[in-house]
Amino acid sequence: MKFKYILGGINWGVIMLIAFGGIMLFQAIPEDIISLKPAISFEDMLDEETEIKAGAHVSGKVPYVFDAFASEETYTRYSDGSRSGSKASGAYYLVPTADAFIAIKGRQADVGVLDDLIDETWDYLLTGEEPTSEFSMEGKTEVLEPQLAGYFQDYLRDELELSDSEIDALGDPLVVRTVNFTACWVLTAIGLVLVLLGALLFRRGYRIARYGSGLNCAEDLPDVPVHTPARPFDGADD
Repeated sequence: MKFKYILGGINWGVIMLIAFGGIMLFQAIPEDIISLKPAISFEDMLDEETEIKAGAHVSGKVPYVFDAFASEETYTRYSDGSRSGSKASGAYYLVPTADAFIAIKGRQADVGVLDDLIDETWDYLLTGEEPTSEFSMEGKTEVLEPQLAGYFQDYLRDELELSDSEIDALGDPLVVRTVNFTACWVLTAIGLVLVLLGALLFRRGYRIARYGSGLNCAEDLPDVPVHTPARPFDGADD
């Protein structure tokens, strides 16, 4: 019988609220957890004692950039199978660490300053003059997708002349991707509100299904004399 009451509390409104709220929480909470971790800076990565793993919180100025090893483009696929023209949406860059390299994903708006930083980094290696271009980012570390990891390793092999054994010793390539942690916390708050509202509506529907609405039906009302307002009878003098 309780199952009947549970079904009575479920409706499309409850389902949509809990579903949308749950999706928001599923997407945002992992990012919230990362944002609570102490941030590692790109300067910290140049220290041998700094350990970098997937899921780390990274924030700060990028001091040196070696080169771009892959670019990213976006396009629209239409229902007839055709597609729109490609549009550049960013690039992947190689950044040095104490004993290896890490990738960063630069947005298209950042490509100009990152390309300048590449030139200044190579000048620094030749002349010792520190780069003047400034680029900062905040985000998280992830393992590079297989295709991008292949481009990453090809660059190390072809341009920096690392051997296959040296590349294998570096482990899975990591990338730092920008994350708007403030937006994630806002998304978490909205998700919680939606889930809570869905739960309250479910509770209300469940109680109505089990105990009724609490409003008496007409036949359940006690007999009460009917009073009508007084009025002059027909033909009475004014």
